[in-house]
Amino acid sequence: MGMRKKRNIGLTGLAVFLVTLVVIACGGDVNERAVGPLSTSVPTEEPTSAPEIAPTATATPRPTTHAINTPVSQSQPPVVPAKMPTPTTEPSPTPVSQTIINEYGFKLELDGEISVETAGSPTSEQGMLRFTNQGVTAILGWEPSINTPQQVVANSYKRLQDGQPDLHFESISEGALPVSGERGVFGGFRVLDKANSTVGGGLVAAWVCSESQSLYSLTLTGSQATVVQLRFQRIVGSFTCAS
Repeated sequence: MGMRKKRNIGLTGLAVFLVTLVVIACGGDVNERAVGPLSTSVPTEEPTSAPEIAPTATATPRPTTHAINTPVSQSQPPVVPAKMPTPTTEPSPTPVSQTIINEYGFKLELDGEISVETAGSPTSEQGMLRFTNQGVTAILGWEPSINTPQQVVANSYKRLQDGQPDLHFESISEGALPVSGERGVFGGFRVLDKANSTVGGGLVAAWVCSESQSLYSLTLTGSQATVVQLRFQRIVGSFTCAS
């Protein structure tokens, strides 16, 4: 071990001596140039950072031409087409045919072409009309206002009972209703057979027109209660007293 250490020292001294000779031969300063060779030794490689990968150039996508995908800036108003579409004309609704009764001192409008029957020769003072509309039979009568509307409703209801003794009539409703600005009264009923099954029903109403002092009575009967009620409301709503 001692001999190897001494040999190593000798080799080191020899190397220094040779370097000194070279420097002197080149005319340089030992103190200044001795640092040069030492600094030119191969430096220990330091880890370098990972190389940056340059982004691959890609084609810039062109904006879509669809208006639905193009955002509109709030600071700019939307583009209005130069030519506006021509508005289409909606077809006019087909007029509904009507049957109008206005020759007896009142006016009544019925939906559709209705065949109206008269009892005797009606006048503006007294008369009776009968017609059927969508399975509902209606009887409209008028006379001088001797009785009250309540009496007329009761009498009309009794005549119906007397005319069909095999059926049972049951009162189910009554009250007041407006007719052409006047105050009228009404009563509702249903009709049952001997087996106590409902076979139909109806409504009876009466009112007085103040201008003519005529008393009107209206009776509707039918097998479908809903249809009877709808026809009743339509007739009462379309009736107008003489002005």
